[in-house]
Amino acid sequence: MENLLKSESQTVEWKREWTDRALEDLAAFANTSGGVLLIGVQDDGKVIGVQANDSEIQRIANIIVDRLGITPSIDILFLEGRAVICITVKPSSYLVSYRGRYLKRVGTTNRDFTQEEIFQHILKRSGRTWDTLPSEFDLKELDEEGLVYFVNLAKQRLPYIDMSHPEIILENLGLLNERKLTNAAVLLFSRNPQKIYPLSQVRMGVFRENNILDSHIFQGTLWRQLDNVIKRFREILKVRFEIKADDVSVKGLQRIEIWEYPLEALREIVINALIHRDYTYPADIQIRLYDNRLEVWNPGELLSPLTPEDLYVVHNSIPRNPLIAQIFYFAGMVERWGTGTIRVVQLCKEQGLPKPLFENWQGGLLVTLNKDLYSTDQLYKIGLNERQIKAVLYVKENGSITNQIYREINNVSDETARLDLKFLVSIGLFTIRGKGKKTIYVLR
Repeated sequence: MENLLKSESQTVEWKREWTDRALEDLAAFANTSGGVLLIGVQDDGKVIGVQANDSEIQRIANIIVDRLGITPSIDILFLEGRAVICITVKPSSYLVSYRGRYLKRVGTTNRDFTQEEIFQHILKRSGRTWDTLPSEFDLKELDEEGLVYFVNLAKQRLPYIDMSHPEIILENLGLLNERKLTNAAVLLFSRNPQKIYPLSQVRMGVFRENNILDSHIFQGTLWRQLDNVIKRFREILKVRFEIKADDVSVKGLQRIEIWEYPLEALREIVINALIHRDYTYPADIQIRLYDNRLEVWNPGELLSPLTPEDLYVVHNSIPRNPLIAQIFYFAGMVERWGTGTIRVVQLCKEQGLPKPLFENWQGGLLVTLNKDLYSTDQLYKIGLNERQIKAVLYVKENGSITNQIYREINNVSDETARLDLKFLVSIGLFTIRGKGKKTIYVLR
């Protein structure tokens, strides 16, 4: 119970006394991950207590049931010697409305659901996903050339697939719904997916600081987008060559391409973006290439309970678009075990690059690959002290650093850590992500 007084959070809220404003917090808890509301605790965490008896608990319970339609668990706790009313709500299977608004809990605040989020919630409740819904396209819009492309890729995992019956293939794969192409089939096998989903595309730009030097948009099916994006990477990324000798003969000499970012890692990142993006979100996949980093952003944050930290280790695969994911699996382009991001991390490590950074950012998932511009010798040349160099090397290895971690690895005070980190930001080595206790520092 002491943790309830540690701080307000995603699942904990304090109120000095009961007012109807508390209903907003309870609705947001019910629409997110559940939570606990303490009545009798000030905003600063000081316990002041409240009148707590059976009649008061019954009165509050009746208000919650009547106004929100949910049944809470209400208990009386004694914290620091004072009575506090503890109201616990569980995640709801349906959206709970408060005065006509649908709210979710984000950190310590309540935010309105967007129309897209409401749509996704309804789909989830019905047990369906967006990619399985029927579109306005029928079989006349089928691009048989794209289907042939898939069939040739899928023969190893679907050895009996037969291109002589395209409609049967689509039916067996769940790509037809009410005689219409599903949304997945539109994106994968229609002649012009952008006719009804104009933002189902990839936009790539080359930047120098904030100035754009080059821009391309890739449309067509997901297969075509993937192929053209990788082709463009080969055109704009730098490459060097190394000679490897498997044996002492001339035949044993091999010329190996070393791209500034591993192409296999980039391919994995783009495939994940195409499969897992939220196609109801009004934005396209965006790739930005800077002098010192490459960023890939796709609409739609990770689905709960996955977090960005989970992507560095073995984790469950939770696809937003399971039908699209299954087709890519049959094509031999992905596995089903959530190992893709681990492979990206390993490929960067093998090439001596910093660990990729995965983060939920501005409504989507941002993947950042950094160049190794931060060798110890170079950092000494630009005037960093040993503490600051240690911090930069830590971020290279781990993706980010906090004030607390800076203090721990350097054994310094909070003020010294704050000033050092401020300096690293001011000279353009670090940039700040998040606010307050969630502030992290990453390589710019």
